[in-house]
Amino acid sequence: MLEFYLAILVMLASAWFLGEVFHRFGQPALVGQLLAGVIIGPSVLNIIAPASYSTLTTVENLALFFIMLLTGLAVRPAKVIAAGRRGAVISSISFAIPFIAGTAVAHDFGIGLVSSLTIGLTVSITAVPVNAIILMELGLFDTDLGATVIAAGVIDDIVSFIALAMIQQYSLGSSGGVETVGFAVVKVAIFLGALFFCERLIRTNSAKTDKWIERLGQEIRTPGSSIAVILIFAIFVSLLAEWSGMQLVIGAFFGGLLANELVGFDKLAKAADVVRGTTFGLFAPFAFAFIGGEFLLSSIVGIPLLVATLLVAAIASKLLGGYVGAKLSKFSSGESLAIGFLMNSRGFVELVIASTAYGLGLIDVRLFSLVVAVGVITTIMSPIASRIAIRRMGIRAEGPEPPQQPGIA
Repeated sequence: MLEFYLAILVMLASAWFLGEVFHRFGQPALVGQLLAGVIIGPSVLNIIAPASYSTLTTVENLALFFIMLLTGLAVRPAKVIAAGRRGAVISSISFAIPFIAGTAVAHDFGIGLVSSLTIGLTVSITAVPVNAIILMELGLFDTDLGATVIAAGVIDDIVSFIALAMIQQYSLGSSGGVETVGFAVVKVAIFLGALFFCERLIRTNSAKTDKWIERLGQEIRTPGSSIAVILIFAIFVSLLAEWSGMQLVIGAFFGGLLANELVGFDKLAKAADVVRGTTFGLFAPFAFAFIGGEFLLSSIVGIPLLVATLLVAAIASKLLGGYVGAKLSKFSSGESLAIGFLMNSRGFVELVIASTAYGLGLIDVRLFSLVVAVGVITTIMSPIASRIAIRRMGIRAEGPEPPQQPGIA
């Protein structure tokens, strides 16, 4: 336990320090937090040894749960619903182009078809937790651009888990296996259908819902009960998401979104502030330092050409897909460029897909390290590039600036 707490102390302290440094130089704090993980991890100083990360995985999952819960609580449901069509267009194009490009690059380097498809899938992903923090730091979260990027990222993540199931079944060479692709798609459809049904039911019966929530609030008097109720509800939705074949953290987003619809954006302000402070102060720095620490330089030293080629293909294809999708969705050229860079962050979700694929035998340890490297590098690059694009194009938040947390730009 002493080593466990020392590891958390080192990760939080280094992430906070470098996050503060980057913030003072006008860059998102999460870039410094990611670099802190790289520096204290096995690639540079090796203060936190690779074996320690397996014991910290539970804390990382909890951290990402809170990031996604905060994302759901901060999003206005009406904006996400309105952005659904545009998000679907951006998601489909920015997923398909990198998938084809990543698969082609891997296959050209003599990698087998199943592993090539898996690599193509990993470079097609967009990390919602990373984009949520970037958009909050830039003051663009509660805008049409922000809602569209979040919607596109959520769709990307859902499609990626379905695609992984399809690649797994293809690798088995038959329709058998742990789960058929059809059954996996049906479970996801049931989960999403239930969510949309609940959202519509709440929205069409808002008067009755408001009275029920008000009565419940009068009955519950224990301090902190609002936070407890939100967490219980979000965990319940997350477990349903896990059953459907998606990740718990995707369920946390939907749980926060439904809670927002059920209780109301304004009434959740105090509870959201508590979650926001905890997330920015504790969970986000730890999560991004953990992602940086997953990068293992020694595993990719022998394949520099493959790393460089895949990295260029991943960045260029995702940028092209995001830009084209955004232009087709009637965004300006400046906004489309910013969206293209934002869609380039891969982070946690890519690590989940890569870890799952490695466990299933779809990729070996060398290819696993390759996709982790691409994920970490693009996640570091994305907030810097998107911030530059947003500033140069003069993109501004709609309406008044949201209240900022200490140390958040």
